Amino acid sequence: MNNIISGFFKGMKSIGEETIEKSADNAGKIVSGIITGQDLVGVKPMSSEQEEKVKQEDEIKKQKEMEELKSQVLDGRNVGQEMEQVYKEKEQQDEQQEQFLENIKRQREAEEREREQMNADVPGNSKKEAAKHLGQKSRKAQMPDPSSMSATAEMTGGKID
Repeated sequence: MNNIISGFFKGMKSIGEETIEKSADNAGKIVSGIITGQDLVGVKPMSSEQEEKVKQEDEIKKQKEMEELKSQVLDGRNVGQEMEQVYKEKEQQDEQQEQFLENIKRQREAEEREREQMNADVPGNSKKEAAKHLGQKSRKAQMPDPSSMSATAEMTGGKID
């Protein structure tokens, strides 16, 4: 039984060794088959001279940007003047709006006065209104008094249907 067990472990050991050898070979093939970014893009490594040149160009760009920023900061915006200008513009707009509203109010008042003058100039207008009120009173006067009416609310002395 010991022989069987020792044979089993020897077989397992040989299988493990083969697996490791095959895995190492396959890993080597995989690594050699990997395409790098340099291969895809076609970028070649830079020489030290090219690296220095690129660094100098970057440094020059940084210097220019810093100078631009400094000049903007030193020149700067005069925020106080800008605020005053905005306030003045706002005041002007408010004044214009007030003038506009006042003009509309004047126009409406003038129209109202004009309407009143037109109504006052029409002579028959007041007479018509007075006649309307008088007409209501005269209708009441035309109604018969209750003593002349019969119990059935018909007029006495008239023709009965």
